[in-house]
Amino acid sequence: MGRLILSGGGFGVRVNAWPEALGWLAAAPAPISIASLASHDERQADALVRLLAERGCEATLFSSGDSDLTNGTIFLCGGDATLLASDSARAALLRRWIAEPGLTVIADSASAMALGRRAASCTCGGHAIRTVAGLAALGPWSILAHADGPDDVRIAALRDPDVAGGGEQLALQTGEAVEVLGLPDTVRFERLDWSAR
Repeated sequence: MGRLILSGGGFGVRVNAWPEALGWLAAAPAPISIASLASHDERQADALVRLLAERGCEATLFSSGDSDLTNGTIFLCGGDATLLASDSARAALLRRWIAEPGLTVIADSASAMALGRRAASCTCGGHAIRTVAGLAALGPWSILAHADGPDDVRIAALRDPDVAGGGEQLALQTGEAVEVLGLPDTVRFERLDWSAR
């Protein structure tokens, strides 16, 4: 396994408001690919490619012909975690990338949530969510992106009925990012230097 980063959101079409994260992404290992696996909308991916180019960093949009990525960085845009978690081809691709030792995977917002035991629909704006089984790539953990804080009431929707005590949940606010360490057995999260919290 390479490096896995989860973001609570903020890399969206207005990412230029978060210069620390954009600078960090521009310095990520090359080549950098941007993928919209959790959405059919590529506006976020297009915006990131353009903003990175303005910083002198070349990034390309992911296409299905790029599925054999083995090194560099793949940035996974947000969208709807339930879409990504429910699409077996996209899920298999994501699992393969996470297992690649030379690849840095950055999962933003919905893409981060899809990796948990439970995956939630869009959580922007604090509205109610619906959940489905996630990819369970983070051991007992489920992720809530765009959280209103560590005690966001929506975190209860991510409790897994198949795990004693409901499993573990991590609330990530917009602008917050962590690196996942200890996969697969002793999962822990380490906040990144540029993380907003």
